Amino acid sequence: MTLSWPRVPLAPLAVAFAVGVAASGWVRVSVAAVVLAVALAWGASLLVLGRLAPATACLLAGLAAVGAIRASPWPLASDHIGRLDVPAVARVTGRLATEPVVFAAERTRVLLDVERVGDEPRSGRLPVTLYGVAPPLTEGQQVAGEMRLHAATGFRNPGGFDYGEFLRREGMPVVASARVDRLIALDDPGPRWNVRVRRAAREAIARTLPPTSAALLSGLLLGDRGDLPPEVDDGFRRAGVYHVLAVSGFNVALIAGAVFSVLTLARCGRRVAAVAAIAAVLGFAFVVGPEPSVLRAVVMGVLVLGAVLLERDASVLNGLALAALLILAVRPNDLADPGFQLSFAATAGIVLAPLPRGLVWGSLGVSIAAQLAVLPIALWHFNQLSTIGPIANLGVVPLAGLATILGLLAVTVAFFTDAGGAVFLDALWPLLLAMRALVTLAARVPGALVHLPAPHWTAITAYGLGLVLALGWWRWRETRPEWSRWAGALALGHLVVAVTIGAWPLVRPPDGRLRLTVLDVGQGDAIVIQAPDGRTVVVDAGPGGGMRLDTGARVLAPFLWNHGVLRLAGLVTTHDDQDHAGGSAALRREFTIGDQLAGPERIWMGGVSVLPLTATDKPAGSRRNDDALVFRVDYGAVSFLLTSDIGAEVESRLIRAQAPLAVTVLKVAHHGARTSSTPPFLEKVKPALAVISVGRRNPYGHPSPDTLARLAATGARIYRTDRDGAVIFETDGFALTVIRWATREVEHFCLNPDGGC
Repeated sequence: MTLSWPRVPLAPLAVAFAVGVAASGWVRVSVAAVVLAVALAWGASLLVLGRLAPATACLLAGLAAVGAIRASPWPLASDHIGRLDVPAVARVTGRLATEPVVFAAERTRVLLDVERVGDEPRSGRLPVTLYGVAPPLTEGQQVAGEMRLHAATGFRNPGGFDYGEFLRREGMPVVASARVDRLIALDDPGPRWNVRVRRAAREAIARTLPPTSAALLSGLLLGDRGDLPPEVDDGFRRAGVYHVLAVSGFNVALIAGAVFSVLTLARCGRRVAAVAAIAAVLGFAFVVGPEPSVLRAVVMGVLVLGAVLLERDASVLNGLALAALLILAVRPNDLADPGFQLSFAATAGIVLAPLPRGLVWGSLGVSIAAQLAVLPIALWHFNQLSTIGPIANLGVVPLAGLATILGLLAVTVAFFTDAGGAVFLDALWPLLLAMRALVTLAARVPGALVHLPAPHWTAITAYGLGLVLALGWWRWRETRPEWSRWAGALALGHLVVAVTIGAWPLVRPPDGRLRLTVLDVGQGDAIVIQAPDGRTVVVDAGPGGGMRLDTGARVLAPFLWNHGVLRLAGLVTTHDDQDHAGGSAALRREFTIGDQLAGPERIWMGGVSVLPLTATDKPAGSRRNDDALVFRVDYGAVSFLLTSDIGAEVESRLIRAQAPLAVTVLKVAHHGARTSSTPPFLEKVKPALAVISVGRRNPYGHPSPDTLARLAATGARIYRTDRDGAVIFETDGFALTVIRWATREVEHFCLNPDGGC
């Protein structure tokens, strides 16, 4: 007797394996092994007894256990670079695992498969940041150089992306930096064929097209978006069509369809055409790289073309499930990758959704189905909801498809003759201009891209169940009307629940508490003040600029969106140093900003007093450390002093002016520099708590041991963003709660003179 599998037999297997991978963070390997053994034994017994349904359930449970075991981190090898004591400076020898990536001026990132550290053999993969203009390097090349090794770290903030945790999950607990003049190539194997093809394609495009159009075509053909101007890149995001710049099933389908159609029209036979299309698809995948969306599309494309060879009907859902199984079996961490989630969700949505007939309505249906499927993923990772995307896709996708086909043809011809390639590239240039014009127009529509809080997992679950039930309502409406009515009612209920939970951060009433969060932005300052009446102001926005990560866009904006903040009552930069003011431009782009904190007078926000203690009559953009703004924040018995980057001179000036300096919490000046937080100043402030916003491995030696000693002498309890991550202060005016986000440690202090906290 055989098992009675569902019509799509691989789908439940893929789901079970993915559930196991997702649960690996909470399930021990020993527990998963026990579950696997029990599932196999019990399932075999049930199968012998003819109990097919319970046996199938045991099979799925066992496969989930296999997924948990596969995704669980294994102990590092004894010679792994992660076992070194870091920070350290050492000579490292290894081979480049991938092509170098230039991510900023004189900044290059490489992945190194380590062979030796000093004179000792070592193993492991090492991300290396190279400073300076990098020499020509290629995948597989052996290099050596003096490098600074340190533990992988990232920003640790509520709801934020922790790059260090991501690297540790990928088996890279150590990262390195080096100057290019201290790096030498030990051999010159020459680039591999796929690298040569990719480079030649980029060079052919760059020779003929203007820079912006060349960068756009490189994105369409190769997924290479590094040279796109920021305004063009942002336009594609706001128009909801950024997916055309990510190599995926769109490109694979075009290549497979073009090769198959041309050879079929040339009377080469369907099987010959299918074999050639498979070869073209595999070659394309080798050239563009093993991104999850590419692997998914290649597996599905090969299955469909293989069905043509065998003269069978291909199941798209089975192909999708097989692609997921293969990718997760080899790279289980891809399950958490946004590209993996977006690619599989969009494809499943398009396949399962009932689509209308007709070219226009069918295309709109495809776009809406994909949008509905990826909505919770886009909100979870990017806080983005595209309102114009389904319509913009109607114009952009055909233009992108035609430009991709002509671009591939142009690049192919350019391999044989530059003149011939230039003819085709010149011919597609108007298509690229038309696409950019359409994207610009769509991006400028008011409300084209809406930023919302990342949904809670309960909202995502309710939304997913709502979509499944809605699909059941549609498919049962004629054959099983009673089921259809129930499914429709339940679908509507689930979607209402999902929207309610998702919208709660935007509509919940203020709770009457003051929250002051010192965010982890590295070597810089970014402070968010959330008043008891719901108003929010930001004091400094962290680093930004061409040579730095923009923490305004990457840290502050997501933090604010996830807390339901879509409008700021005020934004002030205490002075114009880039580690304080660099992120403010991103906040001004993304948020409507009021005029709170704009003047030198005290403001009140729901019972909270914010008093500037220093001001400058110099124009904005010219303030330096000694002209930085200082703010005192009071709420009941709790008070804060935000001292920016002031030094000893300004501290003395504040003392002479008899400014109200005594506070509960001191935001330590200038990241704990030795020249700030002088003994006379600390004697006046008398802080019970002190928080230092400082970057790990900063080159200035902050915080200074002298400053730490002076703070300790006052009896202040010290918090540091480099160790504690974001430091969150919450108070009702008397009880003060402090949360160290990195460790989730919570401390409570009672400041009510009458007690009763």
